[in-house]
Amino acid sequence: MILTAHPDDTEFMAGGSVAKFAAEGYDVFEVIATNGERGSFELDGETLIETRGREAREAARILGKRDVAFLGYSDGYLGDHPINELREKFIRIIRLRRPQVLMTWDYWAPFEFHPDHRAVAQAAMEALSFSHFPLFHPEHAKEGLKPHLVADRYYFAKEPVLCDTVIDIADFINQKIASLCAHDSQMKLTIDELSLNLKGLGATDAMLAKIDRKNYKPLVEIMIKSMAAGVGRKTGCDFGEEFRFERAGGEIAQAAFQMLK
Repeated sequence: MILTAHPDDTEFMAGGSVAKFAAEGYDVFEVIATNGERGSFELDGETLIETRGREAREAARILGKRDVAFLGYSDGYLGDHPINELREKFIRIIRLRRPQVLMTWDYWAPFEFHPDHRAVAQAAMEALSFSHFPLFHPEHAKEGLKPHLVADRYYFAKEPVLCDTVIDIADFINQKIASLCAHDSQMKLTIDELSLNLKGLGATDAMLAKIDRKNYKPLVEIMIKSMAAGVGRKTGCDFGEEFRFERAGGEIAQAAFQMLK
């Protein structure tokens, strides 16, 4: 199970790992909180909602996800909603799908500027803490949804200073790149934003003309392979993705498990 904010979050942060889990036989379900309708310099919001939904499903096909669901919140305004509202939706989804593994944004990671990422991170963390307690949203029982505890949790972050686990994605790096390129509107946005940044740094029109927003794959490939290679070097693999890993119950539960084996 993946709980995230925007249609391309998973592909950027964990695309290779998701492809690896799917290849190992896991059923992968993704829940995307917002419609992502503000990530463009050229498309209007309504067009972008349809476009990003289509792109997300194509990326899901490439990585091997079983299903993608949208909660339909407005992009950039997730933090305006009560956190308990989103938390309840996440608890419901956890109880419905009953995942063994969950991936999401890390609430404790520093320097996260995006309010949607922060909102998903907090709601997901709290949902993981409470989804196995029957007195949190007992109304779920009337729908046949029983409490459920998620055993393994992988948290990703743009500033991975708290990450302690690297997943080897060498066999899946090309799937990760292909899944990102399936988000055509967002890759063009990435190039457009890069051009704005370069212009702000003093780049000339001649320099900017060398960047082709219609042929972004070579730049995406260089960027992704460079970052993944840097992560991989930490554990001796060619390409990696990193997470803060947490197992239910922490060290006490693990020690008890070993004692009872």
